Amino acid sequence: MKTPKPTVLYLDDLKEQLTNFSANFFDVYKIYTANTTIEAREILKQYPIEVILADYSLVEAGEITNGVDFFESIMPLYPHPIRMLITGQGDKEVAVNAINKGRVFRYIEKPVNDEELKMIIDGASALFRAEERYRQLLATLEDKVKERTARLMELNAEKNEFLGIVAHDLKNPLANIRMFAELIHRDGETLSKEEVKEYTGDILAEADRMFTLITNLLDVNKIERGFKVHPVELDIAGIVQAVVENYRQRAEQKRLHLHFEQSSPNTLVMADEVATMQIVENLISNAVKYSPNGKDKNIWVRVLQAQKAVRVEVQDEGPGLSAEDKEKLFKHFARLSAQPTGGEHSTGLGLSIVKKMVEAMNGKIWVESEQGKGATFIVELLAA
Repeated sequence: MKTPKPTVLYLDDLKEQLTNFSANFFDVYKIYTANTTIEAREILKQYPIEVILADYSLVEAGEITNGVDFFESIMPLYPHPIRMLITGQGDKEVAVNAINKGRVFRYIEKPVNDEELKMIIDGASALFRAEERYRQLLATLEDKVKERTARLMELNAEKNEFLGIVAHDLKNPLANIRMFAELIHRDGETLSKEEVKEYTGDILAEADRMFTLITNLLDVNKIERGFKVHPVELDIAGIVQAVVENYRQRAEQKRLHLHFEQSSPNTLVMADEVATMQIVENLISNAVKYSPNGKDKNIWVRVLQAQKAVRVEVQDEGPGLSAEDKEKLFKHFARLSAQPTGGEHSTGLGLSIVKKMVEAMNGKIWVESEQGKGATFIVELLAA
């Protein structure tokens, strides 16, 4: 790509000087000329200027001013253009003393030949462009630092939420386990077999709750560190059907009718077997967990062919999802308005894990739902 011409603004109260400069350098620079400081400021407002040349002695509206005062006045709004002062022999000492005031890059003593002036302007333009690249790099780095800082703050908030949830979710089952264990320890000799069985069953249920939470947390940690999948050719219909059968008794305990449908004999996918099993189990488990208890409701699990993919749908007749629920559905520790209907426990981690696993296998997951009308979770995995 062709490098654009340097843009140069030349301020001088002598129009002849402006005309000569334009004629001598029009083919190498994009030139803007100003006969007054007012004109110069208007040009700076409208155009991106790289180099500003200004004569030291200026007469404007009958009053004497100078280029250094002009440079000083434009510094707050236009700090980046490279500023150079053109001085006569009599102005040299004054100009040198005033250079710091207007942050002048250098002064050019009259008379100056065109070749020397071109070399000076080229050097000033190169300096401006180098500084501009630096400013752009610095802005990019600042943006990245802001993004990283925001991400760290988000992770810190997530960590604090994580610690609160873990403390709460582990405290309750631990307290229950301790209580049932104390009962057995204290009254073991007087308890009936049925009571011992009941209490130990409660201990097992609470331990399962803790195990599920810890397993989910380990899964999240594993995924965040870089979840590795090992895709192989799988018959996903067989996996889905096996999970449906595994959850059928649990569904019947809540008077839920679990249906399995397969629309095509060809349901081969390229997927990780362990991850696929976890995904299907989570979706069917959630459908059972959130469906109304004792209401003779249905859950349909379907395996369908899609374009270059195989689709698994899990449709329930539960409470459905609000717009707010759908926004945070696949985030860590999501607490939704819908609650488990049979005393089941939820960590709010399952669907975030599912989403990570699906995406790690180049698949897609989404939900279709209206509040009060159930929900359908859909997973698509690449066909083999």
